[in-house]
Amino acid sequence: MKNIKYTLASLLVAIGLKACWVDEESKKIELKGTFVNESYLRRSSDSLLAVIPFYATELVFERPDSVLIRNGVEEYSLAYTIRRDTCYVHQAYQNHGRLEDLRLVILSDTTFEALEQEFTGTKEAARFVKTSVFEGFEYQLRSQIAGQYDLKGKEKQRVILHANGKIEGLGEYETFELCYAGDCLSEPAKIANVMQLSNPKKQEFVVWEYDQDTGILRIYQLQEAVPDIKGEREIISKLFELKKRS
Repeated sequence: MKNIKYTLASLLVAIGLKACWVDEESKKIELKGTFVNESYLRRSSDSLLAVIPFYATELVFERPDSVLIRNGVEEYSLAYTIRRDTCYVHQAYQNHGRLEDLRLVILSDTTFEALEQEFTGTKEAARFVKTSVFEGFEYQLRSQIAGQYDLKGKEKQRVILHANGKIEGLGEYETFELCYAGDCLSEPAKIANVMQLSNPKKQEFVVWEYDQDTGILRIYQLQEAVPDIKGEREIISKLFELKKRS
């Protein structure tokens, strides 16, 4: 009788474990929407953008079988599959001549970690978080310096930098973009943060510095570009110094 009880108890435990296993296997994990590289955004507040390694700034899941990858220079789609809590983005990068999958460890439907260390040479995975399609990576990057400022020398002149890239009150310039990838990073002779100031008739690369503690944004002019030479432009003067309003 005792053996029968033990057998029944063992059978019930086994059935329970099997049920849990089946539920775990059958649970469908989905990734939908736009995910931004939060790790990069966090580092960008106290690092030069040119030295932050990354695989992608945004991953956009719009289709059930492919993901759109953006890295600031190009965007392309790659196939992916999901097994349990891991998304495998297939043939995402080269490693010693072999195409490797990029693994995304899914923490929730709004967060995952990209195991990009082989590609970037870093020690930690990059955390991505879901965001609104209207507040993607570049919007959030610009948000770190966006705000209302006073222009030094003209303290009554208000300057507004909007997170969507619009400018108010900064002379002839109407928009700004922060450079974080591509040829624009090589414009200055020495490594620095680069910004493009624009209006419909003109685009100009400048160097910028922002002090989080004082709220002071300094923008420097580069020397004229030399024909047939890309970049290597020295800073020649300060264009603007702005103090963020508290």
